[in-house]
Amino acid sequence: MRRIVLIGLLFGLVEASEFEYGNGTFTMRGGFLGLDESIDTDVSTFSLVERHSNLFSSDFFYSYDLTWYDSKTLKQAQHTYNNSSSQFNTMLGLNNNENMKIPAIEHLVQGLDANVKFGYDILHKDKDNYFGIGLLVGVSIPWIDSSKDNNNQDDLGYKDYFKDTKTKINTYKIGSSINFQKSLISDKLSIYGIGSFAYQTGSIDNDYMDSELTVNGTFQEYNIGLYYTPFTQTYQWGWLKLSPRIYGTVGYKYSKWDVDDVAIDMSGAKLSSNTLNPMETKFSMETSVAYAGVGYSF
Repeated sequence: MRRIVLIGLLFGLVEASEFEYGNGTFTMRGGFLGLDESIDTDVSTFSLVERHSNLFSSDFFYSYDLTWYDSKTLKQAQHTYNNSSSQFNTMLGLNNNENMKIPAIEHLVQGLDANVKFGYDILHKDKDNYFGIGLLVGVSIPWIDSSKDNNNQDDLGYKDYFKDTKTKINTYKIGSSINFQKSLISDKLSIYGIGSFAYQTGSIDNDYMDSELTVNGTFQEYNIGLYYTPFTQTYQWGWLKLSPRIYGTVGYKYSKWDVDDVAIDMSGAKLSSNTLNPMETKFSMETSVAYAGVGYSF
C-alpha cells in the first residue's frame, strides 16, 4: 500500500503540483488535564497540493495534499479547575497545601497532515468541469509542546509539577470525499470545492503517561476556492498531447478532528487511570485558514 501511495505522489509531482500558504486560527479543546475550555491562536500552513488529476485520460482521478502547520503559543487559564483546587490537592496528596492549583499552561502545536484520494468522476466534461467521488486515506502526525506560563509564580505550591512535556499524536484515517470544479469564465476562472469525512484512529503518547492511549474519532474537512489561469494552450505532437498551465488559487479551508473522551496526564505526578477517568473530556483540534497558492500542470 505504501509503495502505491508513494508512486502516485511521485507521478503527481511530475505532472502537476501547487504550493499553498495559509494563515488563520487553530483551536484546541479538552483532553489535557485542566483544559476545560477551548483555546485558540494563529496558525500558518504550508501545503503541497494536487486537487484533481485524471489518470491516463480516463474518468478515474487521484489527488493529494501534504500540509505542515505551525501554531503560535496557545495559553490556557484554569478557571474551572482552580475553583476546585482543594479536590485536586487531595488527588495529588497535597492536602496541606491550600495554594496548589493547576497553573496556566502554554502549548505549541506543530505537525504534518497528509491525504491521498482515489476516485471516479460521475460527471466529467473537461479538466475545469467535473464532479467526482473518492476514497480518502491519510495520516496526521502532530505534536504538542506544553510548559508552564513564564509568568507563573513558583511559590504557589506547584513548582515540582507541570514541568515541560511533549505529546505525540499518530493517527490514520480512511473515509470518503467529493471533489468538483465549475468554470465561471471560459477556461480562465473556475470555482472548486472539496469535502471529506473519515474515520480516524491512532495513539496519543505523553511524557507523563504510563502507557500509550489508543484513540478513535472522526475527521472532516471542507475546502472551497477560486482557480485562475492567465492563459491555456494545447500542443499536439503525434500521440502526445500537452496543455501546460501556470495558475493561481485563493480559498478557504476548514478541518476538524474529534476524539472520543480522553484525559492526557501532564501533571508531572503520574496520576492513575482511575484518578483521570472523571476528567475525561472530548478532545478536538480544528483549523480554519484562508490561503493563496500557485501551481502548474501539463
